[in-house]
Amino acid sequence: MRRMARGFLIVVSILNGLAGLVCGVLFIAGPDGSLMQAGALLPVIQELPMASVFFQDFIWIGVAMLLALGVPNSVVAVMLLRKSEKQYLATLAAGALLILWCGFELVFMINGLAVGYFVVGLISILCSITLLRLTPASAQPAHPADGVSGILRSDAHGRG
Repeated sequence: MRRMARGFLIVVSILNGLAGLVCGVLFIAGPDGSLMQAGALLPVIQELPMASVFFQDFIWIGVAMLLALGVPNSVVAVMLLRKSEKQYLATLAAGALLILWCGFELVFMINGLAVGYFVVGLISILCSITLLRLTPASAQPAHPADGVSGILRSDAHGRG
């Protein structure tokens, strides 16, 4: 179970990180949506709240996609591959961001892709919570400020 949940999180974070980075950059580079073949959505997003400020084109959607999906998932992928101490807290946060992104999208325009990503976000959160619970307490620092150096110090003195 642990191996499957961790594998799922690695695959999802790599794919979502790449998709968020690539799509975000394409929306910024082609604000009319032409590079993503999303031009037909332009009239739809121009009806969203605060459309006159943020949704006259796809620039702000591209920036948000980079900051909410691309960068966090890319960082999470690195944390998972390096087996970082806070990896499952990071996957939990990335899953929550994905759910928020899809939830916002689904409120204003129902589509199958957003539903699928919403489900992926829910599964990511469930996997993260499961892995957080399965992580032994001894692998976590006693105090958040202790981090890795606190663990190394306690091992050097024959404790821990």
